[in-house]
Amino acid sequence: MDCPRDSTEMTVLSEGEERVFFRCAECGGLWLDVADLNRILLHAGLPTLEAMGGRANPEEDAGECPVDNVGLLAVQSQHKRNPLTYETCESCGGIWLESADFPNEGETAEEMTQGIVDFYREFNVNLSQPPRAAGGPGRK
Repeated sequence: MDCPRDSTEMTVLSEGEERVFFRCAECGGLWLDVADLNRILLHAGLPTLEAMGGRANPEEDAGECPVDNVGLLAVQSQHKRNPLTYETCESCGGIWLESADFPNEGETAEEMTQGIVDFYREFNVNLSQPPRAAGGPGRK
């Protein structure tokens, strides 16, 4: 499977006998199946991807799905200043995460899984914080 960013062949990272995700050695991005991602999230005590929500940004050029060769859709958290973003394929449900989304890159599937959990934990926090009203507390 080729990377949606730079067309480099991605390597498989797995835990035990289960495939977890694909990683690009060139850009460091990760490709996951939505079922694998939901399994990781549930094991970490987080809601599934569908329950987290987010807002679609169809204006962002998110690349092409390495499975279906259709355009990826960028999904952002609700944070106005610095929204977190992941890309998803509306056809196969695959998920693309940029290497910049992981503050501490790892080499093993276990280390990368922790990075995924940390990213979605922050994504979920950004979604659960209501936007502040203009002129409200903390505003001058």
